[in-house]
Amino acid sequence: MIGILYKSKHGSTRKIAKVINTYLGDTCLLMDYNDLDFQKLSSCDTLILGIPVYFGKLDEEMVSFIKKNQDFLIERHYSIYVTALFFSEFMSYVTRAFDYEILKDVKTMAGLGGALYYPELSISERMLLTIMNKRRPYMPKERNGEIFENFDNEEIEIFAKKIKRIDDAKA
Repeated sequence: MIGILYKSKHGSTRKIAKVINTYLGDTCLLMDYNDLDFQKLSSCDTLILGIPVYFGKLDEEMVSFIKKNQDFLIERHYSIYVTALFFSEFMSYVTRAFDYEILKDVKTMAGLGGALYYPELSISERMLLTIMNKRRPYMPKERNGEIFENFDNEEIEIFAKKIKRIDDAKA
């Protein structure tokens, strides 16, 4: 069984987990990090970890989980996907958070895009977003209903196919 463990503050990492699951035949165990259940996760042969980027860094709780549970993860042939607006830079986020000793055991990694659901942001997040957007524009002036998504559907499909091959090779 394939498990997808994700952390999702506003929903974009969860959304990608659901899309990956669809590509894998709707057979995955989907689990939000906030509902972490090691017993259920232990039933998975392959794990996919969805890590969001907040304010230019990988989510600290997911980073800590990966660092503390290497033996558990290695047994389950784990892979990582990153959700971020600047998804083309996902490797810089990953290499800042993890050293070689951790990265050498990851089966595959991908940056799959991200999203801003403006109405769900706190006031402090909106203020920071305004400052960040002035320094490095990424969001159009017209926010089209207050939602901005730049998911890379082709990369999501490719990532899911890689996971399928990894899982099939173990069988």
